[in-house]
Amino acid sequence: MAIHAILLSALATFQLSYARVVSPHTERSIQNARPLLRDFDALGAWYDGVAGIKQSAIPRQPNVTIAIVGAGISGLTTALMLDSVGVHNWEIVEASDRVGGRFRTKFFADTQEWVEMGPMRLPYTITYDSDNSTHEYTDHRMVFQLAEWLNELNHHDPRWEVEFIPWIQHHPNELMARGGKKTSDGRIPTRADIAANAELQSAPPLLTADYNSTKEKMNAILKNETTLRAIQKDVWRAHRAAMDRGLDDISQQAMMRNVFNASENTTDAIWTASDYDLFWDEMVHNSNLAQDGSSGTLGETEWKCIDKGFNKLSDAFIPLISDRIVLNRKITKLEAVNGSSGLPRTRLSWHTGGKDRGLSHKDYDFTIITAPFTVTRFMDLPKFSSVLGRAISEAGLRFKSACKVALLFRERFWEKGERPIFGGYSQPLSVAVGALYYPVYGHNETGRPGAIIHYRGGDWSDRYMSFSDEQHVEQVLDAIVSLHGEQARELYTGQFERLCWLEDEHSATSWCRPDVQQHALYIPAYHATEHNTIFIGEHTAPTHAWVSSSIHSSVRGAIQLLLEIGMVAEAKALNARWMGRWIDFGV
Repeated sequence: MAIHAILLSALATFQLSYARVVSPHTERSIQNARPLLRDFDALGAWYDGVAGIKQSAIPRQPNVTIAIVGAGISGLTTALMLDSVGVHNWEIVEASDRVGGRFRTKFFADTQEWVEMGPMRLPYTITYDSDNSTHEYTDHRMVFQLAEWLNELNHHDPRWEVEFIPWIQHHPNELMARGGKKTSDGRIPTRADIAANAELQSAPPLLTADYNSTKEKMNAILKNETTLRAIQKDVWRAHRAAMDRGLDDISQQAMMRNVFNASENTTDAIWTASDYDLFWDEMVHNSNLAQDGSSGTLGETEWKCIDKGFNKLSDAFIPLISDRIVLNRKITKLEAVNGSSGLPRTRLSWHTGGKDRGLSHKDYDFTIITAPFTVTRFMDLPKFSSVLGRAISEAGLRFKSACKVALLFRERFWEKGERPIFGGYSQPLSVAVGALYYPVYGHNETGRPGAIIHYRGGDWSDRYMSFSDEQHVEQVLDAIVSLHGEQARELYTGQFERLCWLEDEHSATSWCRPDVQQHALYIPAYHATEHNTIFIGEHTAPTHAWVSSSIHSSVRGAIQLLLEIGMVAEAKALNARWMGRWIDFGV
């Protein structure tokens, strides 16, 4: 009875709670003379606490040595942030032979065609139907802020300039074969056809009163405009509100079955249509990806991407910090050791290669680990606290994968004919293939080649691991032919790119997908420094999977370190520069 009563009461006050939690804060001074990041609200506006620090009795240690494990966007950004406040004695240790981590832009030989095998788009603004107002996604604004900063530091050198172009999430002429319905003249319907004719829309999985009632109750949580606006405007205070409402304590299936008293059939039909377990994850999804302007959505998201790919962003760090990056050094062990002065330090070890396969090591005062737990689980680590240790363990934080296959064609046949397609994605009849994305650049250029990208995440990507390159390419090509005819097969060049992220030895995952109670329990553990080690990366942030998650973790990690070494003024400076738009947030 207790959990039912608590959850029902929470749901009754859900909107009111968001309005209360995201109202302007009252600045708090910190009474503790030794303020550390763990003192502040890890699940919400921790940056308010940093802004309110008045003093610190921790001795300043500006010359500590720092290892940053991983040269993905989290590691690169952390390094540059530390540099910006006068902390220069750091070194990035990267296992691979490149920077960029899960950024993976690929160019096809002898062409200007590029495809993203990793991140590919950024939510920019949203326009609501209810009042026709437009608002920016404040947390994603961090990516644009980082690009602006890099461009300034590189003096807008064309070799390193990061420029944004529109990402076309949807196009009216996308082909929607999923569901098998055809137009009156026998064509595969387009997105515009379906919007104009309700009979072409896919039917819901069930047509029962129980299904409709339960779906309405779930949408009251997942697609509530007040909630989504709060997430878009101040994701961290919105996260705290969701945690306070108990939405991390129960799965969507449990809510439908045990609170809304839905049948097993209804519960399964609704859950399997989205595959989200956590309310928070799906609310974040609905705040951007689901707002496509179609019938039933609250508005439309405007998207951006990086011209010539996301690796332009990570490459822009190279002239600024390349003198302190060590490549091809895969850390296999982290130890807590005592230095000559008796103070705690960290020791990183790695295999030197060669016949003896010996170990080399180097000691640092602090280590910041950016690699996902899918990688650190293979490291020999010291014993961390129970919660942090469990988060890192194989039974702890949950991750998901993805696969992409990009096929190059001699001509962009999809841009021709009566219903040309420019950007967006089509859905073939094959559920396994999922979505087929078209280029968002180089439109209407005579004779220009182009690539179509197949994307599949979650369990499908795990299954695709059993395919050979040839099998996977063949299935994707067949799906493209099913939409566009045999011309696609004739124009295929034979060039392709394929990446299933579980096969990538330096990540072994695509993004984090936490389980029930893992936010409320694990995130505070990341804000506490143990064995002079700090864990950052998108998996440690509230939003996951987005580039902004990685950058947010960099801000948090850099500030966490600065407070540990008594550099409060510098921590507050970083806080004001990167988190300032939320510190002074108002409704």
